[in-house]
Amino acid sequence: MLTAVLLLVSLQAGATGPGVPEPRSGREIKMDVQLDAAFLAAADTNHDGALDLKEFTAEFDRRIDAMIAGDDEAQRKIKPADRAKMREGMIAPAFRGMDKNSDGLLTRDEVKSFSR
Repeated sequence: MLTAVLLLVSLQAGATGPGVPEPRSGREIKMDVQLDAAFLAAADTNHDGALDLKEFTAEFDRRIDAMIAGDDEAQRKIKPADRAKMREGMIAPAFRGMDKNSDGLLTRDEVKSFSR
């Protein structure tokens, strides 16, 4: 099992960069995601046993939406542009790093192999 921790809003000065939203307050919002069988099953919307980048990022978006749904401050701070930066700067590179054969699909074996 692999755990992905996304820093959604950074507190530390100088901690910004590609894919990291600009700090806006004195609070950090983190999201822990278990890249396990449940994540893969939920993300595999076409049920082909593998995830493409669109499925992978859509599941992260769904989980981010669920996490911030009850948090008014987070909803104000995490703007669509921030989400695009996260996709480009963190989520897409993570996907490519796990896609060992570079076929644009992420299998359960690739996720397991990456977590070892």
